[in-house]
Amino acid sequence: MAAIQRTLFARQAFSLLSRSTPARLAPLAITRTAATVRSFTASASWRSEDSAQPSQSPQDAQQQSAAALHAKTTPEAILKKALTFVPQHGWTTVSIAKAAEDMGYPTIIHGMFPKGGADLIDYFLQDCLERLPLELEGRMEGLGTQEKIKLGTLTRLGMIAPYIDRWHEALAIMGQPSNVAMSLNHLAKIVDEIWHLAGDKSADMNWYTKRASLAGVYTTTELYMTTDKTPNYQATQKFLNRRFEDAATVGKVTNEVFQIAEFGAKSVLGLITSKGFRM
Repeated sequence: MAAIQRTLFARQAFSLLSRSTPARLAPLAITRTAATVRSFTASASWRSEDSAQPSQSPQDAQQQSAAALHAKTTPEAILKKALTFVPQHGWTTVSIAKAAEDMGYPTIIHGMFPKGGADLIDYFLQDCLERLPLELEGRMEGLGTQEKIKLGTLTRLGMIAPYIDRWHEALAIMGQPSNVAMSLNHLAKIVDEIWHLAGDKSADMNWYTKRASLAGVYTTTELYMTTDKTPNYQATQKFLNRRFEDAATVGKVTNEVFQIAEFGAKSVLGLITSKGFRM
């Protein structure tokens, strides 16, 4: 019975809680899809008001098309710029407002992002997901599976390094009830992408257990990294190695794997909602 419960936990963590988590397995109704680009749409007040005009010259049409494209891309451009203000102002609407002001827009434009810091985090996590394959291109050749997973995990963790002093704030925001679905969705995408890049072709329950175990390893290491003050995050790298040793062989169904996975999932669900988190 305990084994069945642990299996159900793995399925829930990476199927039910993350409905967009893909799957490659036809027998299990799981298929993997390519990462989709997060697109933020401007509010109605920022859209063109000329769409009802009866006729336009080719030049006017071209200008309106350019304006529409600008309106569509402006939100992402603002969020990208806002990341440069995160070290000083955190994952807040203040960072978004500062970015808008720096780009020549009124600071009230941050109203296009009703979730504030959560929208900024969402954009950052999606951007990291899209950059990960580029960062790992050509670097996994000749490595064993576990070494590939370690490299993928460290590379992805390295993307939060520029914001590490503020990352506990991001974890707290992601732990809020209204943001749990977004957080779990991104966690599922991260571990699935790492396994995919490592060449995983599982076609049985190992698909679930591999991702459940890596989710636990990833989240616990991410939490530890927020407290790491060693050069080049050497302590975090050692901590990650210990987590892999704890799990024996990543992807196998063991009690240790499910304990780590459960801890990781609970962390995402709310154990990190305090800014004063300490390991």
